[in-house]
Amino acid sequence: MLDYRYFYLENGYGRYTYGLARQGIIEFLRIYAEESVFLGPEWYLALSSFKNNPSVIGFTVEQMVISRLASSGLRWRENVIPPASLTSFSGIVRALSIDKPSTYYIPLQFNFKAIDALYVEVNEHKRTADIVAIQITVAKRHTDSETKFFADWEAWTSSLRDFTIMPTFLWIVENKRGRDEVEAKLIELRKRWIIAIPAHETHWVMIDQVDKLLADTLATIRPKGDNI
Repeated sequence: MLDYRYFYLENGYGRYTYGLARQGIIEFLRIYAEESVFLGPEWYLALSSFKNNPSVIGFTVEQMVISRLASSGLRWRENVIPPASLTSFSGIVRALSIDKPSTYYIPLQFNFKAIDALYVEVNEHKRTADIVAIQITVAKRHTDSETKFFADWEAWTSSLRDFTIMPTFLWIVENKRGRDEVEAKLIELRKRWIIAIPAHETHWVMIDQVDKLLADTLATIRPKGDNI
């Protein structure tokens, strides 16, 4: 897929023939390139080139934010997720490894239904795990990723059954900051109660807290207040 049948130059800009080719190169870079691969100046320029294509803008922003998190981490209020390596995975759910003290799990599947990244920090000695599910969006509306993610909670945490887990759902958006505490939700299954959604915190962080230049670039490519 990675040849001139699918990628070409036009007026000094790189182009691709169709979306599957774009997804293919993204997967290649996520697997083989360094964490900061999407932080070069060419990616900020690409946003201007594709300013009339909301799909490309949203997809590019996701990749840039993931690279920024992996390279620089993020601090908001009293919360911190540090820089860490990336671990790509295929499929719907990835069993989390206790052998990786700190990592960002990145789905390779295009338009993954629940999250764009999953930060996991495991302390095997203390038997604790911090899990931060991350959804990145610059769209006006978005599906309920939080519910979709926690619907597979048992599968995600199957390797951490004897760990104390502290879950957080983090939205990275353009126009909202805040925090909410979500109570656990139980369902009855075969005459026993199981946790459908664990107690967790939901946070909203703005893109300018992650990457100020990215936020400024987005503000310049469309009318003020006009989110994609």
